[in-house]
Amino acid sequence: MSRVRVYITIDTECAEERGTAPPLGWDLRVWGRFANQRRALGIELIMDELERYNLRGTFFTEALGSAYFGEAGLAEVCGAMVARGHDVQLHTHPRQSVANWRTLGVQAASDDIGSYDVAEQTALLRNGVAILERCGVPAGSVLAFRAGNFGAANTTWEALSRAGLVLDSSFNPGYFDKNCKQRFDAASAGLFRAEHGVWELPITTFVERGGAHRHAQITAISRAETRALLEAAHASGLTEVTIVTHSFELYHLDSVAERTGRPSSVNVRRLRALAKFLAENRDRFEVDTCGALAQRLRDGVEAPRPRIEHVRGDPRRRVLRFASQAFKRLEQRLPWSLPV
Repeated sequence: MSRVRVYITIDTECAEERGTAPPLGWDLRVWGRFANQRRALGIELIMDELERYNLRGTFFTEALGSAYFGEAGLAEVCGAMVARGHDVQLHTHPRQSVANWRTLGVQAASDDIGSYDVAEQTALLRNGVAILERCGVPAGSVLAFRAGNFGAANTTWEALSRAGLVLDSSFNPGYFDKNCKQRFDAASAGLFRAEHGVWELPITTFVERGGAHRHAQITAISRAETRALLEAAHASGLTEVTIVTHSFELYHLDSVAERTGRPSSVNVRRLRALAKFLAENRDRFEVDTCGALAQRLRDGVEAPRPRIEHVRGDPRRRVLRFASQAFKRLEQRLPWSLPV
């Protein structure tokens, strides 16, 4: 049986004004640099955890917000990820281009790229690629995309094709009742060819009791569920598993004003356990990057896969997840975190 390719993807982004919170820039939201911590708790910690086991991630990096937060900060972020051998691909949150929209008293832009028409989406994508390349990502290497909020639509595939992007990774059945408007009758749990010649690497989900999909995100599922999902994927013949996290998932942000935060011990241990499991089971799992996959797809090296159904979750592990999530919420309210 062939190895399952695993894609560890990190949505790397700042944040616009939300509620009463001010915009959060590169230092807090991406680097996780806090006045009360000796080490950064954002992308550097993520890279450290992956590199401990000689793994590389795909950092879907938000580019449009650099209009507000500055390209110098984005260049520092991209430079660090590229220098350490990680994969940088395009992520978009259109609202972040005017991150202080509430202070300005203007209407917030739609944050879901799929809500724009094809010409507007194409322009946003081309602009995003150009920004990443100006900020140090090697020219021609940005071939993959993920919509912020998974907020793509079927028209996004056409826009991606027009913009010269090969691979999308926005299709998320767990968000079908939220932001993701993509639908495709021949969709698979793994890689499939969608509309306009664009390939889709869907977010991996498992089906829970009642039919709801739970997506594979570090902050959303337990260590036991992640391991069981990987084992079930291998047993079912699923050839790709796509796991999501964010630049800000490994810490609790205590105070924006005082720039204080702490590790999220649950999430750090989940990522660490995932990396360790994959490293110890290289005979069955191969950690790939979306950029490398997109290059192979562009070059015609990859062949279409048989359609595979989503695996099913276990109610017992779901109950244990509830306990883990409850502890994480408790830790967030406490003034301390467990050691990591």
